[in-house]
Amino acid sequence: MKIWSVNLATWIGLSSILIWASLVAVVKLITESTSAVQGIALIYSFSSLAIFAFTGFPKITQMSKRYLLGCGALFVAYEILFLVAVAWSDNREQVMLIAMINYLWPPLMIVFSIFARQLQARLWVIPGFLLAVMGLMLVVNPEITNLPKFMQVLAENPWAYGFACLGALLWPCYCVLTRTYGRGQNGVPIFFLVAVISLWLLHLGLNEPFIMPTFKLWLGIAVVGSLIGIAYSNWNQSMQFGNIKVLILATYFMPILSSVMSMLILDVSPELSFWIGTTLVSVGAIVCWKSTAIS
Repeated sequence: MKIWSVNLATWIGLSSILIWASLVAVVKLITESTSAVQGIALIYSFSSLAIFAFTGFPKITQMSKRYLLGCGALFVAYEILFLVAVAWSDNREQVMLIAMINYLWPPLMIVFSIFARQLQARLWVIPGFLLAVMGLMLVVNPEITNLPKFMQVLAENPWAYGFACLGALLWPCYCVLTRTYGRGQNGVPIFFLVAVISLWLLHLGLNEPFIMPTFKLWLGIAVVGSLIGIAYSNWNQSMQFGNIKVLILATYFMPILSSVMSMLILDVSPELSFWIGTTLVSVGAIVCWKSTAIS
């Protein structure tokens, strides 16, 4: 496999972040017009096709079992959990909250990378991480010290919020382990194929009705699915060969960018506390970034 240059891998990783930040709201729009899991399965079917067209079929026999099975399981679990959480949101305001919960993974990725000795950290990383978590808590509940109110908000849709929280833990694990065990391998096409099969089985298992999309919706599904597939394929390579500090820093600005895109696409108007919390997440990111160095 061709080894990418650090600069190329970093820029391609940044393009993946831009795509992700733009697509949460679009995924919600699509699943509003189909059954929840059906919509996700359709999107990921096109994602899988795009990845195979973009990268070809990987040579499974040359991949390490730790990468193929361990990273593959984490990847599939994250995709299903996060997208089902988005599809199961009761309203568009909940989508923005679910997205913010999901974006807890960037500070967690810093922490996990430090434990994995991929990054070296100074003490300032601790207040930076806490600041990011505080920002997330402010988004969930403006009365940040009112724990019962915080739990009450989460209890409004426990399955969706719970899936988002679990996904936020699994994705940084995938990123760290991919950098450790990937060794230039790209199993994303296989991971996506397994995710697609799992989603269709879940669709059937939940006994959801199949709602035939309109031509316009089919077109949207194809475009969105293809962009998601390309983004994830590129991210896999970027995590192995790119500048991890730059990539991790950029992920911290996803909450702001994603929130702006969601506000415009979904036509929602978050409260001031939402934007303050989102900003705190990004400020915490900068503190964490300045407190780390590549090992």
